[in-house]
Amino acid sequence: MSIQSVNPRTGEVFGPEIAASKPSDIDSMIAGAVSAFATWSQFSASKRAKVLISLADALDANVGKLVEIADAETGLGVPRLTGEVGRTTFQFRSFAEALNSGDFVAPILDAALDAPVPQGHPKFLKTFRAIGPVAVFGASNFPFAFSVLGGDTASALAAGCSVVIKAHPAHPQTSQLSFEIAKKALADAGAPEGLISLGHGFDFGKSVINDSRISAGAFTGSKAGGRALFDMAQDRQTPIPFYGELGSVNPVVVTESAMSDVSAFAGAYLDSLLMGNGQFCTNPSVLFVPESAEFIAAVQEQLSQRDPAPFLSEATKTLHDNNRAEVIAKTHAQVLQGKSAPTQGFFSSPAVLVVTAQSVLTQPELLATECFGPTGLVVTYANPAQLLTILSKLEGALVGCLFSLKISDLEEQILNALALKAGRVAFNAWPTGVAVTAGQNHGGPYPASTSSLHTSVGTSAITRFLRPVAFQGLPDESYTAVTADTVRGK
Repeated sequence: MSIQSVNPRTGEVFGPEIAASKPSDIDSMIAGAVSAFATWSQFSASKRAKVLISLADALDANVGKLVEIADAETGLGVPRLTGEVGRTTFQFRSFAEALNSGDFVAPILDAALDAPVPQGHPKFLKTFRAIGPVAVFGASNFPFAFSVLGGDTASALAAGCSVVIKAHPAHPQTSQLSFEIAKKALADAGAPEGLISLGHGFDFGKSVINDSRISAGAFTGSKAGGRALFDMAQDRQTPIPFYGELGSVNPVVVTESAMSDVSAFAGAYLDSLLMGNGQFCTNPSVLFVPESAEFIAAVQEQLSQRDPAPFLSEATKTLHDNNRAEVIAKTHAQVLQGKSAPTQGFFSSPAVLVVTAQSVLTQPELLATECFGPTGLVVTYANPAQLLTILSKLEGALVGCLFSLKISDLEEQILNALALKAGRVAFNAWPTGVAVTAGQNHGGPYPASTSSLHTSVGTSAITRFLRPVAFQGLPDESYTAVTADTVRGK
């Protein structure tokens, strides 16, 4: 079996056939990852930081080649993809800065306290050790920032782990080129051979996550795919952490006070909804607005001028179209549509489905139906009580948003309701932007992620792959035997 690129703008197959990884290839990759881990995990934080910076420099030096092939495979456009490479290299440099600062990896010394129990205690040295080789599964919608060299790979490498990566079939050439650039950059920077490896094919992913030599898994993608891998990771003889960022229906709540300029708000909503053809896990999936014929008319007027964009793959289009049809059939929604889709390639007309809060209350399961693509659901509510009841029925989400010009008792109730369901709550901001920074949290209650305690974006994502080990009563002269990093503490 082989994998080949498909141009989503035309539906045409192009480029070389890339063979699916064979069992012997998989065994060799994982053996290499185990060997590399033994060396890489002993590199000091500052030494790993230098390697990550070298990798970022190599990606920047090849941005033209990377963007050209990624655009052909994804249809996302040169400006968007160029910016995404910049985000990807920024992630590597951010983790390098975190390593140099010691914020997440430096051991903590807790000096002995000569006092009666329970205040008294012996000396402790708490270290943070790389968990082991990590399996990373690339996403389709971000061929750089959440793929072969995305945040999961960057944070695992920063932690001191080796990485075995499963390429996404929607952009195999982009994945292969990214890997080849990284492999050379790592070798030139003195990293051990086998530190990262890349495989292709459905069976590759299953084999890797089930291999006893893999210590953790990281995934960005669909609920079905992520849950299947999560179950495999837990059903192993030795279960392992599996950090999956899955599907998310993100609620956006609008109050009366935020609707003063209906036309501008409708335009901002559509900009966020249709960004990347709606193929964002942080898409504003469900918009809750007060009953307003004026707002619905403004959305229809502006949506009618929006052009369709290509899906990442035929499979993505098919799933989107089926889910959209299901929601329409079950709710008898008012359908607002954009320009007609071309027949060639993987396109669907953008649409907004308008339903009442009452119809959703009778079928709350519809709030869990993710239309991953250019489709939004607008729910009009009659009163705050109705709104709060619906919010209580939502599943876990990555992001929840509130638009309001004030913070009263109602807004506080809405914020608390959103915080119960989402990993990030944005005030007067759309959900689609996910800043790479220490304060970020990209995760949430299931099914948004399989571990609501961690983030996959931002420098604290490194903690997913660090295992704490406390040394008790260790002589001072033995510190260098257990850590190569600067000790912090008291």
